[in-house]
Amino acid sequence: MANQTLKYFSSLVSDSHELNHREKDILLRRLKNQHLRKIGRKYEVTAERIRQIEEQALGKFTKKILQLLLLD
Repeated sequence: MANQTLKYFSSLVSDSHELNHREKDILLRRLKNQHLRKIGRKYEVTAERIRQIEEQALGKFTKKILQLLLLD
């Protein structure tokens, strides 16, 4: 992704009210290309669990964006 796109997406994630702190942190770290295993060590969970949390957070985020688009 282009640097400007990364900054924009990072700000959307940071400002999201739908995501909890851990979900935001995981998405932001993944945007910075951190490995699942490294993030998992921080939270004392497996890389697979981080992948699952990331997937759920992206689902929440996508759902909210779609709701906003439909209401416009």
